Amino acid sequence: MPADHTPVMELLYASHASAQREAPVRRGDDPACQVVLRAAKADADDDGMERLTALALGTALCASDLTVVLADHKNITTQQLVDELVAARRAQGAEDTPMPDLLLAMRADDPGQAADLLGNLIAGDQDAFLDLIVELGGYAATCVSLLDVLEISPVEDTLAELAKTVQQFFAGQQPPRTGTAGQRR
Repeated sequence: MPADHTPVMELLYASHASAQREAPVRRGDDPACQVVLRAAKADADDDGMERLTALALGTALCASDLTVVLADHKNITTQQLVDELVAARRAQGAEDTPMPDLLLAMRADDPGQAADLLGNLIAGDQDAFLDLIVELGGYAATCVSLLDVLEISPVEDTLAELAKTVQQFFAGQQPPRTGTAGQRR
């Protein structure tokens, strides 16, 4: 059964809505967490990991594409932008997560690199894997908002472009590797 792009887009919309809230919600009540928990429950009912893996890969693809667009806008490399992200998170006292490595792995010439990273995380710490999916959704939502604020691409246009990218990805088509949100060359 090929993966469906709908849960990825549901996570991105939920993450974007959560990011727009002024008051934080409890983690279990967060709409983005609910999307991930529904996928986890469905996978548990099927005794598998297909939905969560597809959700992680699809969301990582979106986050990676958005990172490329923002890096291009700043006239820096994707690696430099990811380094800035890591430095900013550390300056705020946040713990390191696998997200920066996954963002870069999604752009690597070896397509198995991202799958290996996710596979190792699933095998080692499933809670960290679930947290990573939520983190990817939140990061992607922040990027979508930044593209709007920077007047690069309106929110709805970016989300529509991401939906096309994820559909292509799950259909087995290789989307262009230059980013999304109208930035394809």
